[in-house]
Amino acid sequence: MPPSSRKQLFVLAATLLLGALALKWWYRTATVDELAFLLKPVAHVIGLCSGETWNWIEGRGAYFPVAHIIIDRSCSGVNFLVITTAAFAFLLLKQPGVGCSWPVLTLLSVVAAYVLSILANSGRILSMVWLQRMGFHLAPTAHEVVGAVFFLAALLLACIALDRFLQRPITRTVTTS
Repeated sequence: MPPSSRKQLFVLAATLLLGALALKWWYRTATVDELAFLLKPVAHVIGLCSGETWNWIEGRGAYFPVAHIIIDRSCSGVNFLVITTAAFAFLLLKQPGVGCSWPVLTLLSVVAAYVLSILANSGRILSMVWLQRMGFHLAPTAHEVVGAVFFLAALLLACIALDRFLQRPITRTVTTS
């Protein structure tokens, strides 16, 4: 069952909201080096997928010399991380039968949101690199629109997949001797 009382649900929702607000408050002044926990994994994925090497430049971000791009603070995906964590946590909490495991499931939703943030952000940046290589140089507004569409699609697909996974019937095998 989801949290057994309204009080428990309120505490969990308030904790998630306060965590999101704290992350957003911290992000206002976070440097690119402090955001390395999001940026460096993205740079690693992009490097693996593109075969390009990159260098971390303190105070600037991950620089890809061949593609002539730098993955900086604005590419961190913090907003996506916050939204995805909340969506995953609330999808898990609405499920019956989770019993006392809801705190662990909530923590797992944070980990899953982090992984999805890395993958979605990497895919978004790789698509921008691909568009650039194809000769499409997007204006800043178009760049933001493509990013928003990419993140929205990743969030919707992940939430639909998680909801379908959680809705599947649990089958148990009983063996008799």
